[in-house]
Amino acid sequence: MSEDTVPNFELGDALATRCGNTLTARFVPGGSKIALSAYRPVKWSTRDVPSETAAEDPVLIYMAQEATLYGEPLLRSLLAETNATFATLQTLSQGPKGDAKKTIEYIKISRTYRSIVRCCLEKLEHAKKLPEVQENDAKQQQHTDAILTFYAIECLWHLFEILYMQQQHNQLIVPQLLEWTRFHYPNTEDTATDLLLMAEEASECDSYWDTLKTLIMLGQLDVTRAILSQHRKFNQAAFQTAEQVLKSMPVYQDGYAMQKFCSQWEYWHVDLERKLAAHMFATEPQLELLMQLVSGSNEHWDAALLKSQDWYEFLPGYLLFTRPACKPFELRIAASNWVNRWSGLRPNWEMTQMSRMVLQLMEHDVKLFIYDMQKLNDSHWFATHLIDLIYHSGQLKSYFEQQHVDLPALRYSMVFEYGSYLMTSHNLWQLGIDYLDCCKQEGVAAIEQLLPRIPLKSERQAFKIIAMAKERGLVNVEQDICKVLSKRAYSDQRYGSALEWAVRSKDVLLVTAIADFILKHYSSTGVILCPDVITSIGARMFVSPRLVFLSKYFEFYEFYRQRDFLSGAELLINLLASKITPDYFWPSLLIDALPLLESEDPKIFCKETIAILQHLEMELVPLIERNKLNTAKFNNQTSKTVFSDYRVENVEEILDLMRLACARNLSRAMIIENTAPTT
Repeated sequence: MSEDTVPNFELGDALATRCGNTLTARFVPGGSKIALSAYRPVKWSTRDVPSETAAEDPVLIYMAQEATLYGEPLLRSLLAETNATFATLQTLSQGPKGDAKKTIEYIKISRTYRSIVRCCLEKLEHAKKLPEVQENDAKQQQHTDAILTFYAIECLWHLFEILYMQQQHNQLIVPQLLEWTRFHYPNTEDTATDLLLMAEEASECDSYWDTLKTLIMLGQLDVTRAILSQHRKFNQAAFQTAEQVLKSMPVYQDGYAMQKFCSQWEYWHVDLERKLAAHMFATEPQLELLMQLVSGSNEHWDAALLKSQDWYEFLPGYLLFTRPACKPFELRIAASNWVNRWSGLRPNWEMTQMSRMVLQLMEHDVKLFIYDMQKLNDSHWFATHLIDLIYHSGQLKSYFEQQHVDLPALRYSMVFEYGSYLMTSHNLWQLGIDYLDCCKQEGVAAIEQLLPRIPLKSERQAFKIIAMAKERGLVNVEQDICKVLSKRAYSDQRYGSALEWAVRSKDVLLVTAIADFILKHYSSTGVILCPDVITSIGARMFVSPRLVFLSKYFEFYEFYRQRDFLSGAELLINLLASKITPDYFWPSLLIDALPLLESEDPKIFCKETIAILQHLEMELVPLIERNKLNTAKFNNQTSKTVFSDYRVENVEEILDLMRLACARNLSRAMIIENTAPTT
């Protein structure tokens, strides 16, 4: 991984050049974009006159956005899997800390994170070889960047796990470090496998001794012995002696007395140096060189180090042959000395970011390591999950207290920022909610602000967002989303969906506007829109008085259509007296009463007929008169309330027709009501 550099970009804007190459920027709401434009610096001494560049060049706005690795579907799957592991960790952390069983579980969680990254790296390597990626330079570069970034993350996480989660203060560190280098430098092991398959012919290969030398420096003695045993001269004394040296090298086992192990190792090491001094391997110079490396000869190690890839590649192997009893707290000095030795052999060498972070871990400078890992190009994925694991495991609690670092606040900040970042992504917002849920009040507030800004691609997605808002008691979010969907459905002429979403939003003005549209549409066409939705509204109609009127009028409409005239007439009279009838709908409502009034078998009795006549004179007539008086003409524009009904051309004709119908119905009703029944 190369050292982080500040990215440079050039706008090439003519206006910005005229203004002295100065820019201004604003964050764009609802995302991670920044709007850039030319800007002329204005000071207190600047004269208040038009600038020299006024009206010469257009003001161009450039949108800059943070580059992210997660446009690749494979990496999005990594985020989803680690999100599940993150949720498992939050559940595990509930209860007392410091339990030995929980410590084992935390190590399992750490390994789960690493296995997810390793699996993703394998998929990326496979995808990088596909023809469609090979032919696209941008995609190929994106895959390469992702592989480099997450390989570094897995390598660093593995080392952190070894040094700070698996190890106790008095345990040996070298065996785990050897496993770490073997895991992250597999090329030599692959070459060794090929040599083993070649049997005796392997000793004739040009890379035979170089491979053995690298295996020795990596501390892989068993593989080295296996390859040496296939050499054509293995039966000679020098090879047999080398086999005996490698085979008899003491290896520490758990429960073994440390003092006894150290004395055995010292005896073995002195014996090897005695054999080298006696030139027992002189007949085979290459084999003698291997034994010099095993003895820890600085001269031979310095010569071999020039071929290594990075400073820490052969450090565990060197410790195996010089300080096999090295403990974690002693690793700091060993790593520092090794880096100085490495840099002395390579005067022009510059430490990369990953090399620096490995050194920080080995020197137990975790505070600086956390600072540097936030610079990785992973949108803080690594920093967030590792700090969260550190916080819950409690392994470094005393260290952070000594360093005056507020670990809970640091963890809180990282989780909050990472969750907010995911919420701004159109594809990852569901994952971000799980992280913000861990941030208590601030997390809920962030969810409340960010959920309504998610672009709604379908009603299925909207239902999912609404369910999440309900689960967290975010009533305002639910209502805002319903408003958006209602207005979108109205624009698409899906009036049933528009009314349903408006009712769910509980927005009185929105519900009233859609109900008005349905009523006006019926007045002009005689067709009631979305009858199924109106039928299903039920008690929710009390959101708006206009919706109450629409629901009750539709009920009257159904009675009339089913020829239940008595029930319809009763409901019509109640609507006339309800005082919730909109002004524009009075003509239609009174015209609906006309057939009932003209019926030979009266459906409306005297009292109700008088009430209809009263509404006619006290409601409709004054409305028509006020409409005439309030009609104002300014610049040929006319503003007035529109009275219309598809059944009549002139609304004023309704007055005479209704008066006549009321008189006729009143006479018939009076005769029937005042006639005694025959006995």
